[in-house]
Amino acid sequence: MRDEAPFGVVVNPRSAFGRGARVAGRVLAEFAAAGVAAIEISGSDGEDCQAKVRQACRDGLRGLVLVGGDGLIGLVLQVAEARALPIGVVPAGSGNDFARQFALAHSPEAAVARVLAAEAAPLAVDLGVVERPGAAEHWFAGGLSIGLDAAINRRANSIRVPLGPFRYHLALIVEILTLKHRRFSVRIGSSARSFTGVLATVMNTRAIGGGIPLAPGASVHDGKLDLVEVTYGTKLRLLSVLGLLARARHELLPEVTITRAETVSIDAGDEIAYSDGELVGTGPFEVRVAPGALRLLA
Repeated sequence: MRDEAPFGVVVNPRSAFGRGARVAGRVLAEFAAAGVAAIEISGSDGEDCQAKVRQACRDGLRGLVLVGGDGLIGLVLQVAEARALPIGVVPAGSGNDFARQFALAHSPEAAVARVLAAEAAPLAVDLGVVERPGAAEHWFAGGLSIGLDAAINRRANSIRVPLGPFRYHLALIVEILTLKHRRFSVRIGSSARSFTGVLATVMNTRAIGGGIPLAPGASVHDGKLDLVEVTYGTKLRLLSVLGLLARARHELLPEVTITRAETVSIDAGDEIAYSDGELVGTGPFEVRVAPGALRLLA
C-alpha cells in the first residue's frame, strides 16, 4: 500500500553551499518523529541524482520531498516517474521562487507537518513544457527565461560565495552595465510579431531571481502561462523600469507587455534560455502549459 511505502527525501548537498544537506537531515528526523518512513535520495551530480530518483520511484514511494531550491525542483521534474508522484518542497536554496509562490515553510518541522496534512488533498499545480529541435522536452515549475533575466541567471550561478538571493541582485547590476539588446520573434496562436528588446520570458509563477515579481498576476491554477516582454530602452530608462518591476508596478509601462496564453513560440537566435535557475539551451522554443500536472503537497 502507498502509505506503507517511504517518502523519498531528495537533496542537493551543494544547495545554498551545503544548507540543503543540513536541512535534509532535520527533515528525515521529523519524518522519523512522526512515525513515517523516509529515505534520503542524493547523487554526485544532476544526472546521478535523476537516476537515483527514477529508481527509487520504480521501487515504490509514497511521495517525494525536495529539499533545495528551484534548481532541484527543475532537475526532478525532468523525471517522468517523479512527476507521477505527489511532491512536497522544503525551500533550502538561494532563490526559492517556487516555494515563495505558496509561502512554503522553511522550518523542517512545519514543512513535514504541512506535507503530511496535504496528502489527502494535494494541490493541482500547472507546469510549463518546452520543446526544442533535436532535444527532449523540458519541464519547468517557475519560468523560462530568455534574454536579460537568463544572462542574470547565468552570471548569478557563477558567483561562488553564499550570498543567497543577493547573488541575483549583484548579477543584475553587472548585466545592466553591459546591457545587450536582442531580437525576438514571438507567436501566440495566429498572431506573430518581432521586436528588439531585453527579454521575452514565459512565467508560470509570479517571481524570478530570488523574489523579483516579473509576472505579478501569474497563477499556477489557471491553465495558462504569462509571456513577459520588455522592449528596447536606454540603460537609464531600463533602470527605472526595473525599479518599478521590483515593486510589481511595471505592468502598465509602455516597454512592458504581459500576455496570458496556453502556448507560445519564441525564436531568439542564439540566446541561451534558463528555467528554474538551470540552463536549457538555445531555441527556437515551443512552450505550452501542462494544466494541473503537479500534485503539490502544500
